Amino acid sequence: MEQLPIVRPGERVVARSDGKGGLILGVEKIQGRAFAASAEVSGYVLDARLLMDVLGSLKMPGSWFQVWCKSVALQNANRADDQIRPAARGFVKTNQRDLQARCNLSAASVNEASQFFTHIGWMRSPKRGILQLNPWLTVAGTSGEQEKWQKLWNDAKAPACIIPHPNYPTEWREARVAEKKAIEAARRKEKVVTLRQRRPVRKQASA
Repeated sequence: MEQLPIVRPGERVVARSDGKGGLILGVEKIQGRAFAASAEVSGYVLDARLLMDVLGSLKMPGSWFQVWCKSVALQNANRADDQIRPAARGFVKTNQRDLQARCNLSAASVNEASQFFTHIGWMRSPKRGILQLNPWLTVAGTSGEQEKWQKLWNDAKAPACIIPHPNYPTEWREARVAEKKAIEAARRKEKVVTLRQRRPVRKQASA
């Protein structure tokens, strides 16, 4: 497996062409932020174009892409609804069943997608029914809010964000299958001890 770039606080991923139709990813200090807006979410992101470029290059199931996009769309950062917001700014109130309904997907598809994005450090679940998307990737908010959410992410010892190469989803799936097979094989090798059944004691008839 190729070495994956790790994005640390105060850094971002940059890409340049390798001259052969591919991209070379690197990490550099953050120089500034860009403002992005859509019908669902608005605020500051570090490099929305690169994030979409990475997502477009990943050879992953379409269901994973659906789950990620729906999660980002739920991250509404408009201040107008602060009083009725179901989760604190910078966080998303949702769960597996909610994402199933929003994406029209099976529980297994949503669960696998969530596990993958958690594995690569793009999201975490601070508590039941609440998600935090990696603030270095997507969080919509002011620079001060960015710093606050980044601190929460670090204090929770959440995984560092990695930018996976196109075939990484397949490798991750294969590694999970291999791990499950190894666990099952180890379980089958466990020595089974058969307990000897005790014969019932017959009661003697009274004289």
